[in-house]
Amino acid sequence: MRHALLSFLLLVAACSSAPERVIDGGSNLAGCLIPPDGGVFLSGLPTPVPGCVADAGPTGELDLAALGWLRSGGVLVVPPEAAAGKAVPVVFGFHGAGESGERIREALALGPSLDAGVIRVFPNAAQGTWDIRAVSADGRNVDALIQTLSRTYCIDPARIYITGFSAGAVFTLFLGCNVPDTFRGMGVIAGVYDRFSLSCCHSGISGIFIHGTDDEAFSLAAGQRAVGTTLVRDGCDPTAVTDDATCQTYSCPAPYAVDFCQWNGDHDIPPFAGAEIVRFFGL
Repeated sequence: MRHALLSFLLLVAACSSAPERVIDGGSNLAGCLIPPDGGVFLSGLPTPVPGCVADAGPTGELDLAALGWLRSGGVLVVPPEAAAGKAVPVVFGFHGAGESGERIREALALGPSLDAGVIRVFPNAAQGTWDIRAVSADGRNVDALIQTLSRTYCIDPARIYITGFSAGAVFTLFLGCNVPDTFRGMGVIAGVYDRFSLSCCHSGISGIFIHGTDDEAFSLAAGQRAVGTTLVRDGCDPTAVTDDATCQTYSCPAPYAVDFCQWNGDHDIPPFAGAEIVRFFGL
């Protein structure tokens, strides 16, 4: 009987230690992102990038698969101003689990605010949701997309931003944790840190966090913890100063900034999200 009980306890322990598959943001797997050799995440980009002296690339709303840039597809938006040889910012938007780049492009509605020379990239996840393992297919795709953009357009290496919703927000935090020096800032809509190890985080990164009070997928408390984690990473004062009725800002040492926007809603992208993210990024 004792041997049977011991075997049962060992089985329970083994099951509890196995990685938990979660559809809203990858797996709870140990291990930090391993950037590809020679990629942007490790080596950065030159200033100016090669695209500043290359022939102008295509403009308009482009399909990433049709361009041959990303097998899983997605949307690339390049306004005509981006082909003029002046260094322009880039914003990546990452969709929720089971959705698409087109879906988050529509939900964020960044076009009216960013048409004056900001490139927007809305890739599709390779497997429907974002890969946050050590050898991340999606991480490598983002690295490769940045390299391709830098050869095709005159992008500004100091102004590359990332934003995402739900699983895409988890992926945003994952990149901001593991390779913060690549990005100027991040926009996190309904995202949390608890899908990967915080031991991977180094350096700091500015971020705006948007979270619904009635979010049942990722609780408001978990969203608040994500803000607190970023405040500690950035060396910010934990006391917020209210900007307006929706968003609060914190006092942070340069060059960092942190905002938190709490809204009366569930697990969704609120109508104001795009405008607040554009404001925070300074675009």
